[in-house]
Amino acid sequence: MNSLLVLYAGSLSGQAFESLNNGKNSFIMTLEQSKKFPGVNKTVILAGQQVLPSLSEDVQIEKRPSWTVKDLLEKLSALSTGFDLTYFLWADCPFMDPALAEKLVQRHIRYAAEYSYADGWPYGLAPEILSPGTSIFLEKIAGNNPSEQVERDTLFSLIKKDINSFDIETEISSVDLRCHRISLCADSKRNLLLLQRFIANNGNAIPDTSAVEHIISTKPDILRTLPAFYPIQVFGGCPQSCEYCPWSKKANVENRDYMEAQVFETLLEKIAAFSGDAVIDLSLWGELALHPQKIELIEMVLKRRELSLVIETSGLNWKSSELEQCAEIAKKRQPNALSWIVSLDTADPKRYTEIHGTGFDQANNCAKKLLSLFPNDTYVQAVRTAGAEDDIEKFYRSWKEITGRAENVIIQKYDDFCGMLPKKQASDISPVQRQACWHQMRDMPVLLDGTVPLCRQQIAAEDGGIILGNAFTEPLNDIWERGKEINSSLCAGCDEYYTFNF
Repeated sequence: MNSLLVLYAGSLSGQAFESLNNGKNSFIMTLEQSKKFPGVNKTVILAGQQVLPSLSEDVQIEKRPSWTVKDLLEKLSALSTGFDLTYFLWADCPFMDPALAEKLVQRHIRYAAEYSYADGWPYGLAPEILSPGTSIFLEKIAGNNPSEQVERDTLFSLIKKDINSFDIETEISSVDLRCHRISLCADSKRNLLLLQRFIANNGNAIPDTSAVEHIISTKPDILRTLPAFYPIQVFGGCPQSCEYCPWSKKANVENRDYMEAQVFETLLEKIAAFSGDAVIDLSLWGELALHPQKIELIEMVLKRRELSLVIETSGLNWKSSELEQCAEIAKKRQPNALSWIVSLDTADPKRYTEIHGTGFDQANNCAKKLLSLFPNDTYVQAVRTAGAEDDIEKFYRSWKEITGRAENVIIQKYDDFCGMLPKKQASDISPVQRQACWHQMRDMPVLLDGTVPLCRQQIAAEDGGIILGNAFTEPLNDIWERGKEINSSLCAGCDEYYTFNF
C-alpha cells in the first residue's frame, strides 16, 4: 500500500507548539504518531506563517500565508496523484492512534470507500482518509469561493452537501463518547490542559484509544478544565418585567446601576489571561441596551482576538445607528465574533404583551434590523412552554420564512429556576442517566459587583446561594477551583444541568 500523509498546519494556535510531554510539543508528537500509519511513503505539511520546528528531510513543507478551502482541495488533488490513499489530519492532534488508523484503512480498502472516518470517539484520535480523485469531486462541490477558510470539519461538511454521491465507511466506537464534547487537540489553553491531564493519567505516556476510553470513564473530573463561557451582568435594570425571567421577580427592574467600562476591561484582561479564549455573554441579567457605555463595552470584547461576544437582548432601546456601528466594529473581526439573540417568544402581539408587556413592534423591528446587518449571526428566540405549542409553531414558521434559514430560530427549553418560577416545561428532555452539570464544568457567571455565583440558578436561593468569590478582587483561578465538586441544595431540583452554552 502506497499512502500519502498530509498534516494541516495552516492555522494552528500557539498551544500546538508549547511543551506537552518530555519537552515535545503537540505538533512534533502528531507528526511522530501519524508517520506510524500503515503504508506512509510520503509526508507533507501544509504550513502557514508560523515558524515550524526543524524537521527531517523526508518531510515536505508546502507553505502559504493563508489557506482557503479552494487552496486545500487543489493541493490535495495535486499531491495524491500516484497514491492509493491519503491520510488527512490537523497537525495539533498528538493522540493520533496508529492502531485505530489501521482498522480504519482496512475497512476503507475492503469496501472500496472514497472517504472514511472514525465516529463516536473524541476528535483527535483518527485521521480522515481519502481515495484518489475524491478531492477533485470535493473541489466541484466547494465551488470557487476564494475566501472560505479551512475548518476542522471542512472535508466532511463538503461531503454532506452531496453525501449520497460518495462511498463512505466509518469505524464506530463501541462506546459513544461524543456526549462529553471532548476535543483532543492543542487548539486552546483548556484543551492543552486536557491533553496534559490525559498523559498524566496514563503513566506519562501518550494514551491510545482504549486508554482514552478508560480515563474518561474512570476520571471524569479531569474533563473540567477552564471556563469557556462568561455570562456577565453589566446593567442592573430592564425595560420589561418578563414572565419567564427570575430577575424581575427578585430585583428592581428600574435599577440603573451599571458596570463601568474601565472595570469591565480589567475583567476582560483577567478572563483572557486565565482562560485564553472564551465567549463573553452580555448581559446575564438586565438589558445591555440601557448601558450608557454599551458600544465601548462591545468594542472592548471584539478588539481581543481570543474573545467572542454574544449579546442577549429584548430588542428594546437600540437605535439603528448603534446597531450599524456594532456591525462596523464587527467587520474588523472574523465571522461569528459577534452574535445576537433577541428574545421575542411569540409572533402574536397579544401573547407578547402577556409575556413581556409593551414593545412588540420595536423588538421585532430590532430583530429584522440585526438580521440585515448580521444575517448569519442573529437569532430570534422563543421559550417553549406547556400549552403554547401552536404559538411556538407559528413563531417558528413565521421567522423561518422571514430569515430564510431555520438556523436563525432558537426554540429554547423553559427554565423554572429550581422551582422559583411556575413549572411550565412542555416536555421532559432530560437524559436517562444524570450527567455532570455542563454549567459547573464550563461557565463562570459574574454579577454587577463582581460576585461569582456557582451558577446562574443561584438566583433562586433565598440566602443568595453559593458564592465562589469576587472576580474584581480575587484571582479567577482561585474562584474556579472553589467550584470543583460542589453541589448546591438547588441541584436536585434543577433540570438545566444538561443544557450547553457555546
